[in-house]
Amino acid sequence: MKFKRGYYDVFLRTCAKSPSSIAVRHYENGVYRSYTYSELYGVCEYISQNLQQIKCNKGIIGLISKRNIIIPSVIAAAHKCCTTFMFLDPTQDIESVANDMKFRVVIYITNKEKALKSEFFNKKPDKTVTIFNLFVYFYNFEHLNSAICIPEYSFIAMTSGSTGEPKHIQVPVQCIQPNVDDLTKLFNITSNDVIYFSTPLTFDPSMIEILIACLNGASLLIAPEKAEILFPENRENSVTFWQLTPSRFFQYSNADIRNKILSPTSTLKILALGGEPLNGVKRLKELKDANNKTRIYTLYGVTEMSCWACVAELDLSRMLSDKEIPLGNCLSETELHVEPNVDNKESGKIVLISKTRKCIILNKSNGNEEESSLKFIDTGDLAEVKNGNVYYRGRKDDIIKRFGHKINLQYIESSVMQCPRVKTSSCIWLPKPSLLVVYFSSETLSSQELSDFLKCKLDDKHWPDKIIRADNLPTNPHGKMSKLLLSKMYEETVNMPLTLDSLRVSFLKELQIIMSKVNLTYEEIKDKDFFSIGGTSFLAVSMCNKLSLSCPKLGNLILPYLVSQKTTIDDILQLVHKETCDSEIKVKKKIKRTYSDAHSCTQSQSYKRSNTESSTNLIEFILLWTSDTGKCVDASPLLFQIGFNLYAIVGSHSGKIVVVDAISGILQGTLIVNSRIEASVFCYHKKEMSPCAVVGAHDGTVLCFALETCNEIWRINIGSMIKSKATCCNDLFYIASYDGRIRCIDVMTGEIKETIHIADQGISANLVLAKNKYVLLGTLSGVCASIHTITNTVAWCGTLGSPVFASPILYDDDKYVVFAEVNGDIHCRTVEKGIKIWKYQGSKGNIFSSLYVKEVDKLKWQMVFGCHDSNVYSINIKNFQPSLHWKTQLTSPVYSTPCGLSDKLILAASNDGKICVIDGETGMILADYQLPGETFSSPAVYGDYIFIGCRNDHLYSLKYVLNL
Repeated sequence: MKFKRGYYDVFLRTCAKSPSSIAVRHYENGVYRSYTYSELYGVCEYISQNLQQIKCNKGIIGLISKRNIIIPSVIAAAHKCCTTFMFLDPTQDIESVANDMKFRVVIYITNKEKALKSEFFNKKPDKTVTIFNLFVYFYNFEHLNSAICIPEYSFIAMTSGSTGEPKHIQVPVQCIQPNVDDLTKLFNITSNDVIYFSTPLTFDPSMIEILIACLNGASLLIAPEKAEILFPENRENSVTFWQLTPSRFFQYSNADIRNKILSPTSTLKILALGGEPLNGVKRLKELKDANNKTRIYTLYGVTEMSCWACVAELDLSRMLSDKEIPLGNCLSETELHVEPNVDNKESGKIVLISKTRKCIILNKSNGNEEESSLKFIDTGDLAEVKNGNVYYRGRKDDIIKRFGHKINLQYIESSVMQCPRVKTSSCIWLPKPSLLVVYFSSETLSSQELSDFLKCKLDDKHWPDKIIRADNLPTNPHGKMSKLLLSKMYEETVNMPLTLDSLRVSFLKELQIIMSKVNLTYEEIKDKDFFSIGGTSFLAVSMCNKLSLSCPKLGNLILPYLVSQKTTIDDILQLVHKETCDSEIKVKKKIKRTYSDAHSCTQSQSYKRSNTESSTNLIEFILLWTSDTGKCVDASPLLFQIGFNLYAIVGSHSGKIVVVDAISGILQGTLIVNSRIEASVFCYHKKEMSPCAVVGAHDGTVLCFALETCNEIWRINIGSMIKSKATCCNDLFYIASYDGRIRCIDVMTGEIKETIHIADQGISANLVLAKNKYVLLGTLSGVCASIHTITNTVAWCGTLGSPVFASPILYDDDKYVVFAEVNGDIHCRTVEKGIKIWKYQGSKGNIFSSLYVKEVDKLKWQMVFGCHDSNVYSINIKNFQPSLHWKTQLTSPVYSTPCGLSDKLILAASNDGKICVIDGETGMILADYQLPGETFSSPAVYGDYIFIGCRNDHLYSLKYVLNL
């Protein structure tokens, strides 16, 4: 279908035919607003009048804007005024592009809330109008620039630069119109369709979305890229056509794709993936419901022949891997040829040919036009011809030489995507250090697990030197995977080889800071272990966390050695140096086994954050009372009810244990030991005896006292530091210590009945009793174990990869126990036999927080925990499969254990003393309260009362009020 006045004729015809049809749907703050074609036609005429008033009838219009409701009207007005237009992203270097293109007019569209400053290019706007809730600024450059002579009825797109230097491409309407006609028929687009307007305006496929909608009287939807918004319960505004890059699509979680986008009830008719290779057939097969009706297509094309050249519908039932995705059938007025290689006739470069779909490459250097060839466009892409089908095989740039062999990076990426649980991947070659690096994103898969998988799939010449997991891989402004950004990311996050001297200097410098001993020398400490020079497990963790920022290889490797108390400082640094040197040697040599890099990408993103200023009235905190304990309160308070009395009990670094009436804040009594207390108090109550409590201290003291009178019952010393909370079974207290042993102590007398050796290193995590029969524990040597309380022997024992500071947690009626190790891995085992059930590796930092567990449905649990990366994570366990539910960034690392505040709310505290109320479903922060000091204490909740310790020496009682 031909149009004399370009896009304006398409727009005019639809407005006349369907004036009351919805042209644009706009979602904002939970509300949909609809704009008809009739309304947008009025906007078009209004804008064209303003353009005519400033005598804009030739040249180029620069449109600086994000996607908004009047974009269809603005580009129609541009064509009505016989001009071409070019979209500019407000974040890019506008002045540079404007000088190159010699714009006749610039239109800047922005929200009222973000109104533009009056000055632009050192001049005020010639016109300013307000349309709906938008400011539209007109800048006339007729007297400042000698405009390039451009034929009318076209638009200018700029290539992203992902496959070479960015170019300005002029696209006449007759070049893109065959695409619009073909895709309308192929996708069966009607006026009832809701087309997600998601492509950045600077990327030419955005014109496909606009033109297909307008040609067919369909609706464009402008909304945030959230699955729950795009596919809501109310299907009226639910998306039916979605065109996007595979990289952007695969950034959605497995849960979003399975339960929303490709669910049995999804409204999505067409999912069109294009702009880059599709790596993800296996994931699509796994997540697309058998009853889902969505048809999935791949699109291939180049901006130089805007927009698409080929299309293929995917039959997932017949495909096993990404290598089987064909380029498909050519669209109208387009031919695709594969020019064969000399050594392989079935492979070669892709050439596109068209006599009519002719774009123009605008030469930026001299302002002249340079026409692309009438005969062909060399795409720079490679293909293979098999059984009459053409298959994409990467770009010429993807073929690199390594160890004398030709390596195809696309082949490695396709192999990575065959691994279960991989979301996205990209393989990059860094020629200067000669490194082959694979980046991948996954909710649960570790770098080591992927490495093991690839060793079974790839021959040795294709094995990557490093495998690095990231939350999401970076994309360029057009939504394509960016290998340039990945290369820069690698250079920034991975250090060059370290010398032994530099390791020693880094270690000593941090040690001097953390111990406040500026005169400390390396000679003084090199032959001592960390604890003998005044170190503690807490200082070890803090030191490693700081070192991991400045010297990742050192900070990430030394923690287990520091807390072992068996290795000298110099031996530790020698081991680190040897390991890093071995790693570098393996990079440079061709060998049959390589070690993967388990470092996670540092550029993690927080998923959901709300503006707490706008929601402070929803939840209000009231300070009820504080109780001074004499020194820092790192222990978590215990609540215990006796009759109508509720007590809050906690110990502090002063050695003082306070028992406070939880409601009034009146001190009931205190007890003193001669050492710091970090362990929480454990209370024990049987019918035949008064309630008592037991707690351990740093010097090995174990104190038992009566709760109601605060009188001491007995006191012993076991000779080893205690930091964990005790438990009780069969009238025996079970107490763990830093000598790796558990003592079984008679409740009544304090006599040690049994001593059970667990490990050579300390036990810091709380002990947990399951089924009134098993005591579960984790150690600083990475041992997880269960003690059978009838025989007081080890029922089973397992080895984890790093120390355990978090307490074990139980779920499903004590059938399963979960251990969180400090490196971020979370493991589930059966309570009775220690059988491995599942493993989660999606956290991006060290874990010291224990987990809060809540059953949400049959065979479905929510687990929430804090992390050193300053995030609170919520994971769902459904059918014994863990997946990320949400993660929310707080203002500092989170060592405190979150807890339930109500059925819908979760309470979490970060180290800087900020207590946050989080929506358990979405992860939104609804309110916060700032304590006057740091906090490592975990909150305890009773009704609407919150109790928590602070490092300003006080125990706090707060009340929260919901203002509904």
